[in-house]
Amino acid sequence: MDVLTDDHEREQVVRKWWSENWLSLTVGVAIALSAMVGYKYYNSYQTEKAQTYAYELTALKTKLALKPTEAKAQVEAFLAEHKDVYGSLLSLELAANNAVEGKYEEALKNASFAKENGGKLIAPNAAIMKAHLYTQLKKFDEATAELSSVNSDAYAVEKYELEGDINLAKGDKQAALASYKKAIDECESKKIAINTLLQMKVDSLRKDGDTPAFQRASALAEDIATSASTFKK
Repeated sequence: MDVLTDDHEREQVVRKWWSENWLSLTVGVAIALSAMVGYKYYNSYQTEKAQTYAYELTALKTKLALKPTEAKAQVEAFLAEHKDVYGSLLSLELAANNAVEGKYEEALKNASFAKENGGKLIAPNAAIMKAHLYTQLKKFDEATAELSSVNSDAYAVEKYELEGDINLAKGDKQAALASYKKAIDECESKKIAINTLLQMKVDSLRKDGDTPAFQRASALAEDIATSASTFKK
């Protein structure tokens, strides 16, 4: 898209590409979230016991990726013993694997375990994953209800973006665009870079006269860079 000659041509390509790929991409993003939040969480633990559990968890996740059949019994035993953050991190990994394999109902069960046992940091992430999975299954009421349980301001961008995905999946493009714009507004107010996928979502639906999301993203990136430079001084 960088070689396109004008904004109109760019917009048409974005609209076509997004209409063909949006659902698979949003599910993929939900899967990726589990690993990112997970590592941030257990890396903050410094006690010897926590380090032992973290090592065991990492070993199990590696074995699960390489030899899933052999790892099954060990994984079940670990979850039975760890109805805590460590079990929740592993259950999110299982949910991600289930989703990749198209086993969405099984993924929901594992994400539910994570939400129930993961504490305040893991629960919102698990709820967002569940909402994505319900959207994939076209269970929009359940997806909306799950999303409403996410009350942390730290997840506001993700919440509004997913709200847009749900509305789009329901066929309500106007509501979807309104939600995506709220996500961008949150990024701008918190000086968080606007991810490329969110830009595509907005630009695939925006109306004539609206400022393209990629332009807002560029302006925000410059603002963030300026703020960082000022802070260093």
